[in-house]
Amino acid sequence: MPKSTPKYTLIYWGGIPGRGEYVRLALQYAGEPYDQINDSVQSHMVNPAKTGYPPHFAPPMLKLPGGQIISQTGNILSYLAPKLGLEGTIPEGEDEEAAAVRKAIINQFVLTTLDLNLEAHDTHHPVGIMLYYEEQKPESKRRAEEFRRSRIPKYLTYFSQALEGNPEGGRDGYLYGKKTTTADLTLFHAICGLEHAFPRRMAALKKEKKYQLVWKLKERVENEPRIASYLVSEERVPFGMGIYRHYPELDGED
Repeated sequence: MPKSTPKYTLIYWGGIPGRGEYVRLALQYAGEPYDQINDSVQSHMVNPAKTGYPPHFAPPMLKLPGGQIISQTGNILSYLAPKLGLEGTIPEGEDEEAAAVRKAIINQFVLTTLDLNLEAHDTHHPVGIMLYYEEQKPESKRRAEEFRRSRIPKYLTYFSQALEGNPEGGRDGYLYGKKTTTADLTLFHAICGLEHAFPRRMAALKKEKKYQLVWKLKERVENEPRIASYLVSEERVPFGMGIYRHYPELDGED
């Protein structure tokens, strides 16, 4: 990362990529330096003296240059997109309504990916998040089977259609226009997570021609210079016991 003084501080649990990774990727792509707080996350959620107004329900949280703190992954990305050049190509003479629609479309893709993220999490915690995986293994196996067979293909179909429908850069792996946006970065991370959690299923789906543009996007993003450097650095937290967990018994080719 650049050596300049960080303007932003990401507040998120240590040791897992989690939802905080979507924010990290945006900052890393833009080359924007940032600090991290990993050891006092809970107190930032329950102590108004630390966070001020409004209160925060869950991390990630992002401390802004002026000291204000915001939360919710999609909300943070929506805030950062225009500041980091991740809101797509801005056409000359674009009016206020056209700009609002452009931003909404990009955010639509981001929020859909975050829906996928939640469904992936619920394969290993389908009953309750406060229960251990071992306490809900039968339900997890059933949920994962439905997720593999129905939900992953549905999401891949949706994003494939979005890429095919983008006349500017869809064939080159851009969800909107021909410039990397927060939508591309979030989908990239979700595909990485799914390949970790469900390697057999994702390998089978990757062979299907109808989804090739999704992997085109993934390959394009992972080869962007700053992202490529980040992925092999110590800053990149490996997948483990976060959202995308690999349990062999939950995976399968179909």
